[in-house]
Amino acid sequence: MEPIMEHHYIKKIPGILLLLAIIFSAAGCGKKSGGGEKTINGSISVSDDGTKITFSDANPGLQQIKSAVVNKGTAMISVFAPARVVAIISTAASSKEKIVLFESPDIASLYSSYKQAKSNVDLATKNLERIRDMFKNLAATGRDINQAETDAANAKASMAEMESRLRTAGFSPQELDQTPAGTIWLMADVLESQLSEVDKGEAVDIFFNATPDKKYEGRAVAIGDLVDPTTRTVKVRVTMKDPRNKFIPGMFGKIDFGDPKDNVLLIPLSSVCTVEGNDFVFVQTGTNEFNRRRVILGQQNEKNVIILKGIEGGDRIVIDGTLLMKGLSFKF
Repeated sequence: MEPIMEHHYIKKIPGILLLLAIIFSAAGCGKKSGGGEKTINGSISVSDDGTKITFSDANPGLQQIKSAVVNKGTAMISVFAPARVVAIISTAASSKEKIVLFESPDIASLYSSYKQAKSNVDLATKNLERIRDMFKNLAATGRDINQAETDAANAKASMAEMESRLRTAGFSPQELDQTPAGTIWLMADVLESQLSEVDKGEAVDIFFNATPDKKYEGRAVAIGDLVDPTTRTVKVRVTMKDPRNKFIPGMFGKIDFGDPKDNVLLIPLSSVCTVEGNDFVFVQTGTNEFNRRRVILGQQNEKNVIILKGIEGGDRIVIDGTLLMKGLSFKF
């Protein structure tokens, strides 16, 4: 998504002159005038603790600056997260019964153990009911009932343990049972700082490494409860349809959780300079005059960032030449 702005270009000159301008500013050559103003090489004045910079018409540094007017509008910031296919719900070729193919052999074994434990619970429950009925008809003893109750409790405990381990790994056995055949489960690792952009149930775009130019549609169906202490990511489970069985477990891709943002200011990241943890842009207030503004950043991608506070629609900001402005403003 391109920034919402109108461009204004100032004629460029050879880069060596810009280098000279930076050297002059870094060296601090020049003289101070009243009110804390500093004149550099007789052609650049820096005042108000570096927040105001004024160039002379002949200063070469001015020729290297490009500015643009920012306007509010609709912007789309992509929030990409790496993902992989962790399970495919399919049908057996022979019996046509639903089966689940997992990326991890350990998860496959765990799910098989869960299914067996669930079957054992059903058998133990039916056996308990049978023993109780026999006891009423004097065909079983109290000891038989106690043993049947113990077997049923042990079976339920075993199933609960398997279910807990599956859920910890990001799989809900009930949802697996309810998911129709021809469905893919993907697991995405979303950065903690970007989790606010992810909503349960939202539609997402999916791109696979095997077919990077093709986009697939999916849905975020579950968001993890834990943040990985090492990667600072949260697991987000995404589902998509695969009626033609084109994908296999373990395939890698990426998921775009981005949503359109209305009435926002979107600017290039090249316009922002960061000093001691604070973010700034330079607003052009006159032909040769610029003011430094502290800004609050919002959602961003590799190229652009949304500005939450610090500038308004209609402001003209520096989008090329920020490094020069930073050096002058902060005396680098």
